[in-house]
Amino acid sequence: MGSGTPVALDNVLSAAHFFAGKWTPALKRNQSRDVLRHLLCRLYGASKGSLFRARIRASHADLGQELGLSREWVCKLGQRLQASGWIHYRALRLPDGTFEIGVFSAGRTLKRLLCMLLGYRKPQHRVNTFSHSFPLPETEREKSFSSARKKQLERERQLPSPAVLRKVPLLTTWLGRGKTDVA
Repeated sequence: MGSGTPVALDNVLSAAHFFAGKWTPALKRNQSRDVLRHLLCRLYGASKGSLFRARIRASHADLGQELGLSREWVCKLGQRLQASGWIHYRALRLPDGTFEIGVFSAGRTLKRLLCMLLGYRKPQHRVNTFSHSFPLPETEREKSFSSARKKQLERERQLPSPAVLRKVPLLTTWLGRGKTDVA
């Protein structure tokens, strides 16, 4: 699954709503999750579902108007979302001292959530690494296999011990088949 694999928007929204309150308790009882939901919808639409690299340009005033909130409150809620890692925001300062329209993108926490939804896993490190020895040459490998096979055949040809034969009388009868004395 590459970074371009889309996840359904409703899955992202419901997971973000749930985990925003769980991972960042400060966002549980305020309108930050509403701003996050709105930004997720806009990012999703702009990137056609690829939220990892999605970017949108938006001003706080426009977001406030769309959400029915003041620009100042949207700015404060955006700062909370950025501080908790849900979004990344940057706006360049212009030479006259004002700021350019900001660019929103997915933050580390949102990317963590997306990885969880896509089923990514960290590679597991082995505690005991395999030995870096070279494989045996074919002749030595055949010798070791043939000697192991010889030992196995010898064990199979050995008769069971007398204690085992006393416990299993039918085995004694079976082993004695064909050795009948013809008189």
